[in-house]
Amino acid sequence: MDRKNKKDYWSALPFESNRLPLLGRSLIVGLFAGVVVSCFRLAIVLAEDTSFSVYEFVSGKPLLIVLLFVTLVATGYGIGRLIKALPMSNSSGIPQVKGLITGHFDYSWWKILIAKFIGSNITTLGGLAFGREGPAIQLGGCVGQGVGKKFARTPSEKKMLIASGAAAGLGVALNAPIAGVMFAIEEIFKYFSPLILLCTMSAALAAQFVASNIFGIEPIFHFDVVNNIPFSDLWLLIPMGIILGFGGVIYNYSLLKSQRVYKRIRRLPAVWRPVVPFLLAGVLGLIFPEVLCSGDIIMKNLDVSLSMKFLLLLLAVKFVFFVVCFGSGAPGGNLYPILVLGAIFGAIFGVFAVNQLGFAPELFANIVILAMAGYFSAIARTPITGIILLLEVTGSFQQLMPLAVVSLVAFVVADLLKSQPIYEALLDARVAEENPDPQLIEDKKQKTTVEMIVHHGSFADGKLIKKLPLPGNCLIIGIKRGECCIIPHGDTRILPGDYLVVVTDQSGMAEAYVELTQMTSCK
Repeated sequence: MDRKNKKDYWSALPFESNRLPLLGRSLIVGLFAGVVVSCFRLAIVLAEDTSFSVYEFVSGKPLLIVLLFVTLVATGYGIGRLIKALPMSNSSGIPQVKGLITGHFDYSWWKILIAKFIGSNITTLGGLAFGREGPAIQLGGCVGQGVGKKFARTPSEKKMLIASGAAAGLGVALNAPIAGVMFAIEEIFKYFSPLILLCTMSAALAAQFVASNIFGIEPIFHFDVVNNIPFSDLWLLIPMGIILGFGGVIYNYSLLKSQRVYKRIRRLPAVWRPVVPFLLAGVLGLIFPEVLCSGDIIMKNLDVSLSMKFLLLLLAVKFVFFVVCFGSGAPGGNLYPILVLGAIFGAIFGVFAVNQLGFAPELFANIVILAMAGYFSAIARTPITGIILLLEVTGSFQQLMPLAVVSLVAFVVADLLKSQPIYEALLDARVAEENPDPQLIEDKKQKTTVEMIVHHGSFADGKLIKKLPLPGNCLIIGIKRGECCIIPHGDTRILPGDYLVVVTDQSGMAEAYVELTQMTSCK
């Protein structure tokens, strides 16, 4: 290969693209995502406040209550029509972003952006138990997709811009930019790359710059952590982590089961499914309004003085209400409700520890924060993201070691019980259901690249390329090893840490991604 052709060859590979232009595009994604998601966050706060005000206003007024339920039925049906017309706008949004990056889905970014923005605000206005972070991640991903369609030079750059927008969206939604970056690495890509870190960090910080001028830099949760848990009392972390692990498994099972239950009710067409949680929200809004919406009101009122009976009732009703909402397919996030449910678990642990085990009352907030991290880790199985997220959203940086212990124990328990991480399970269910329309892909013959990091101890570790059972539509075209770029051939030996670039058909990218992940990962 002559020098000119070799230069052209390497310029086509994602790890050889000029990083400064890609950094610039990531900054653009972050700025636009910051504006879009900040507007979304403002709208959601307004919708939530309005929801509580409406339910309070109609309470005790029979005619207004009848009008309220008629409106809820009509609104639920309208949401059903929306998600029937644009299926990718339903539910959380995180599986859609993952599926878009891995090649399972394709959709119009601007249609989904508008539908998700409006749909999530309507469900919040109705009082459904959703959070803002899942839609925020998809909104940011849509911004990245739009910028990528216009400016990305390669499919790989487009994926990175989508992930950058997603990271920016999560960062703005929860005032947690570093957690947004880690979420993109740990949950979406599942491997580390300096280029991915560069893109996501640039976008997240640019978006946070926009958001901090609107919302400030204060953590979204305010807990008075005045002391650390004494070393002699750290034994509580083990049983707490075990219980949270079981709780996470029940959560994952319930969410997936709820979707299947809705589908099995043949007399309930898909467009009418959202009516069920809207009606339930109407009932609860009149008799138990604390469980409505995302749970901000719960987080503000958790206190050691609450009775165990009330906390158990709150946990049960909030959990069931959320599962009913999520299973219907209505647009809304589940990450924030995970934190709220984890906080209620923590409050139960805290009240028990203070009243029965003699813990100091001022340690109540510590226990709540630890439970939130453990519950999130058991459900999403991204413990590093969970730890960083809790550090950022609570501003409590002195609890790193206890956070790590609880998260690790909960993670191990959920793993031993063979509970699939929730976002992977939701993506698998979505892929099995969707069977994307081939017309969504512009050119079935179009080539794209898939990038993988070879893990220590993986199947590919130490193998010659010619010994790898690559899918028939795949070819390894480049390897980056440290600072060296290698043009591979059949006798090239793959080493741990190698960054592989594989070319494949656009139509077969999703399947290739799964098989290559199995070869290069040590899972």
